[in-house]
Parts: sequence; structure tokens; C-alpha cells
Amino acid sequence: MTTVYGVTRYGARLQIARQLKDIDDFPKDWVWPASTYLTTKTFESLREMFTSTREIQDWFTECARLISGVCSQNVEWVTPLGLPVVQPYNRQEMKHSPRSGFKVSANMPMDLYERPNILKQKNAFPPNFIHSLDSSHMMLTSLHCERQGITFVSVHDCFWTHANTVPELNRMCREQFVALHSQPILEQLSEFMRHTYSFKDSDFINDGSVEDLSKRQLNRILKQMPQKGDFDLRNVLDSVYFFS
Repeated sequence: MTTVYGVTRYGARLQIARQLKDIDDFPKDWVWPASTYLTTKTFESLREMFTSTREIQDWFTECARLISGVCSQNVEWVTPLGLPVVQPYNRQEMKHSPRSGFKVSANMPMDLYERPNILKQKNAFPPNFIHSLDSSHMMLTSLHCERQGITFVSVHDCFWTHANTVPELNRMCREQFVALHSQPILEQLSEFMRHTYSFKDSDFINDGSVEDLSKRQLNRILKQMPQKGDFDLRNVLDSVYFFS
């Protein structure tokens, strides 16, 4: 389940190790090597079965790595509902202003003097983007419930209503999911990132330097949006357990 949220191999290995420890007759000395083996096989299976999903996740990670590393900027995007999002992960440094000598510390709310934390930026982008879509879906569902006069309450990712309006909530929840994800979300994200982070022709020195090549790589990756799968979103409307 945590794969789509950008779980690392280390995190997946810990999850599997916890499950193995709960097996009474499983040798404790084999928990760590077995979890390492199973983690490798699990990731290989997921990549084989869900090719498009992994390619999209890898694209997110690479975009964030280049944006934070080459552009030295925090990753930003806009949700389908128009809410701007900025990842606030920066290196915690202590610096002095050259003019006033004012000390800027890591616990200050403003991080204008800090460079992005590349590792956190790239690892957090896939799950944060997914969560921003989930929140958009929640907002759309709540708005349509209000329009229909249906009570809507949410706690984290759990949607509640009165027992007699559960069927209506189920229907609207599925309808809004299909409506949201029928939008060209990846195309819009790619266009936004190209507009925000791409380098112009005048930014290139054409000297074959690492800096020049990195800028060209950034421009290329932001355009290389991965292919989607062939899943028919309308199947969600008839799915009993897609939301349960």
C-alpha cells in the first residue's frame, strides 16, 4: 500500500521484518536476511505488474531531484483545485547576513537563506503530490454532498455521513474520483514545471560543462512525461470495494 507513497527499500524491509517477527516459528536469525530477499522480490514484482505506476513515480522523483539540485529551488505545484503547494524541506544551516551580520537560524520561519534538501525533496514529492490529489477528491466530494444536502464529515482519509445517506455518499465519492482523475493531471503538472523551472536558450553557455549538461537534462526530463496505463476509470463507478 505504501509503494505509491514513495516507500524506500529500507522502509519496506522494516515492514516485512515486522511481519516475519510476528511468526512464532520463523527463525529469528533469518528475519533480516529474509526481509532483504523478500523486499527485492516485492519491488521486482511491483515494477513488473504496475509498470506505468513505477515509471510515473520514478519521473516524480527525478524531476524533484533536478529541480532542487540544478535550480536550487523547492518543488512547487498547483492542485487541480488551484491550491499552490510548496515543499518546505531545506537544509538546516546557520548563516549571517553579509550586510547586517544578522544571524539566520534553522528554527526561523523564513528559509530564504537555505538551500533545498535534495534527498527530502525527491523522496517526498510522490507521496505529497498523491496526498494533494486525495485532498482535492475529498474537497470535491464534500462540496457535492453540501449541494445535495447530505451531511459530510471526514477524519484523515475516512469519509462519514448518516446511515441513511451512505449510498449517496458512495456514489458521489466514486463520481468525483472519476471526474478528478479524468483530467490531464500529469500533462498539467509537466506544463507547470516547464514554465516554472525550465532554462531558456540564453541560459546555456554551450561549453559542455557539467552545469550546462545538467540544465539540458532538467529541460528534457520535465518534458518526458511517462505513458499512462490502460485502466478504464469508469470501472470505479461499479467497484464495490474501491472505497469501503
